[in-house]
Amino acid sequence: MTEQAKTQRVLGVAEYEARWIARSFMVRLTAKGVLPCCNYEAQLEMRPERVLPPMWNMVFFQEDYCLKALKFFDVEAIILNAEGATSISVTDATGEHQVPIQEHLSPTNNSEALKSAAEQDQYIVYAKLPKIGDAHHGCLIVPADFLVTAIHYRAFGPASKSDCDSFAQKHCASEEKLFSKETPGGEIPWPLLVEK
Repeated sequence: MTEQAKTQRVLGVAEYEARWIARSFMVRLTAKGVLPCCNYEAQLEMRPERVLPPMWNMVFFQEDYCLKALKFFDVEAIILNAEGATSISVTDATGEHQVPIQEHLSPTNNSEALKSAAEQDQYIVYAKLPKIGDAHHGCLIVPADFLVTAIHYRAFGPASKSDCDSFAQKHCASEEKLFSKETPGGEIPWPLLVEK
């Protein structure tokens, strides 16, 4: 008799972008990141609040075991925004984010945006989940175009390397100070989404 795997819904983290779809009242909300286990899934879910434009949750479906292999995800939702809101609200493991809605990206401004990002030497400070108050722990400083696993969230940046270094020295605590013991079973301590 085989035991069936249990799946939990947890709040995850990602890099978000919202863009108008050309000649419409529609917005494409995109979430990208890297899952630490190849049997996990990522999804944007609309929240139950009746507001326009709708609010969203970044949700991971986590099995009770982890197949150790990184898995890139790129999920999107199409949102009607006839009211002309300037941002979309997304809640994830680090809290609520207002994702600004950017103009439609044509092939010419896409190549210009990539070129200007490549010319600037930008870095980002990532910290490890769970986020505990305003404290950050397990900090990484990586180039702005570098992908990190979804157990990390953006704490600061993009900015210059020296600005990221000074932020990490001031705001990143060592993990020993924040955690007195290891998480049982070594599972990832994401906040659970509880059905009500």
